Amino acid sequence: MHVLSGGPEDSGQTAGLLLGHGSRAEAANGAMYEVVHRLQIKWPAYRFSAAFLEINAPSIPEGIDFHAEAGADRIILLPYFLHLGNHVQKDLPRFMEEGRRRHPAVEIHLGGHLGFHPKLVEIVEERLLESLEPVPSAFSF
Repeated sequence: MHVLSGGPEDSGQTAGLLLGHGSRAEAANGAMYEVVHRLQIKWPAYRFSAAFLEINAPSIPEGIDFHAEAGADRIILLPYFLHLGNHVQKDLPRFMEEGRRRHPAVEIHLGGHLGFHPKLVEIVEERLLESLEPVPSAFSF
């Protein structure tokens, strides 16, 4: 499990569990793990990890169980999903409720999905500008 520990003060802490879809492509989850890593650096008192809806391990229930069993008193589920589809509307709330039933002493909250944010427009614009750059001469046809 890609878990980054906040250190020995972890007992009774808040955990952030980044939730992704999962992919058969081995490198597909690298960006999500980088987000986990950067969150851990920025929020060292929290413990962060990633979990997946399908295909990859750990599963979302396994991620919730891991943090609960490690002593977290609060787990914030952070959907790494862009759109408000069935996974965000139905599956993730169900995992949250199941986790609450398994760990009644732990506060488990579901944060909002990525959705629209002005920073996403900046990223798309950056990709547009990259695409408008001339093709390097080494790739001329």
